[in-house]
Amino acid sequence: MNIVFDLNLDHSFAEEIRQQHEAREAHELISDLEDKIGAAISGIVSLHGVLPAVGDRLEVEDQWVVISVRSFGRDGSVWLAAKRFEAS
Repeated sequence: MNIVFDLNLDHSFAEEIRQQHEAREAHELISDLEDKIGAAISGIVSLHGVLPAVGDRLEVEDQWVVISVRSFGRDGSVWLAAKRFEAS
């Protein structure tokens, strides 16, 4: 099954990375992390045939992220946002 989606880091998560690094390095770190999260989601889609929902956690390397937004466009497009998982 092939489900196409777009993914970005949640604004607050991306901003946290930007505050901790120089602009170019932050951009590279954000892009790399988005690619890794996207690969993890693609693995879920191929194994289970579903996209993760808001609140679902994903293990990406040595950290956990949580899906914070899932939006569906009129044209059938899907957009996801992920942020760092913080246990409460």
